Amino acid sequence: MHTLTLQFHRMQLTARRLFSFERASWRETLTLMIVAWLVPFLVHLIPWSGPRPLGVHLLPAFWTAFVAVYAYGFGVGVLVALVVPAVNFCTTGLPLPDRMGLMSLELVAFVGFASLLVHRWPSLRFAAPLAWLPAKALAIAVQWALPGFAYTRNPIEHWLGSLSASLAGLGVLLALNLALVRLLPKDRDWDAE
Repeated sequence: MHTLTLQFHRMQLTARRLFSFERASWRETLTLMIVAWLVPFLVHLIPWSGPRPLGVHLLPAFWTAFVAVYAYGFGVGVLVALVVPAVNFCTTGLPLPDRMGLMSLELVAFVGFASLLVHRWPSLRFAAPLAWLPAKALAIAVQWALPGFAYTRNPIEHWLGSLSASLAGLGVLLALNLALVRLLPKDRDWDAE
C-alpha cells in the first residue's frame, strides 16, 4: 500500500511540474512569445509563389512552441503557441480567420504531445516531429467531426497530404529537436530541481 501511495504522490508531483509556470521568468516567457510571432512573420516575408503559404510547408509556428516546451514545459509552451495564430493574423493576415481556431487547437495539441514526450524521454531526438503527427490528426478529426466545418475530404488522405506537404517543416523540427537535445541535454530527472 505504501508503494501505491508513493507512486501516486510522484504522479501528482510530475503533473504539477508538467503544467507549471515556475521555471520561466516573465521576461523569458515574453521573449519566447515575441520570437514566436517573429519567426512565422519572417517566414511569410520570404518570396514564395506556391499555391499554399510557405508556412504550411515549413511549420514555423511550431518551432518556438517546441523550444518553449523543451526549455520550460507545457504551461509556457501553450502561452507561446497561442500567441502565434492571433498575432500573425493581425500582422500578415494568416492564418485565415476560419482557420485560427483549428491552428490554435493543433498548436496546443502539439505542445501537449511534445510536453509528454520530452517529459518522459528527455533525450528523444525526434519528439518534435513525432508530436506533430497526432496533433495534426486531432485537428483533422475535429474538422471531420464538427458539422460547422462542412468537411468533405477523406480524413486519412487529408492527414497524408498534410504530412507530405509538411516534410520540410518536420525536417526543421527534427533539426531543432536534435540541436536542443545536444546543446541543452536533460537527464531523466531534469524537472526534479
